Amino acid sequence: MSALRAGTATVFAYPTEHDLCLLIHTRDGKLLAYSQKCTHLSCAVVPKLDEGILHCPCHEGVFDLATGRNIAGPPPRPLPVIELEVIGDDIFATGVKDRTV
Repeated sequence: MSALRAGTATVFAYPTEHDLCLLIHTRDGKLLAYSQKCTHLSCAVVPKLDEGILHCPCHEGVFDLATGRNIAGPPPRPLPVIELEVIGDDIFATGVKDRTV
């Protein structure tokens, strides 16, 4: 976990190499992870950490950084949450929670 500084994000693949996700280490030390695919047309969302959002540039979709909920634009659903487990200094993705509301 020390390799991912607070206030930064990185991309990783889970559950397959074709499923890109975002791992976010917030400034206040929380770890969050979401699918990187917008729930509108699967474009890649981009973290805007200083604004507290995840932005989809394809059609101006906006998701709340803290919850993954869709808050603006055409995305019909929140981003799927990637469940995490921290063991020592290692972070493991352990599941996908696909929310419909």
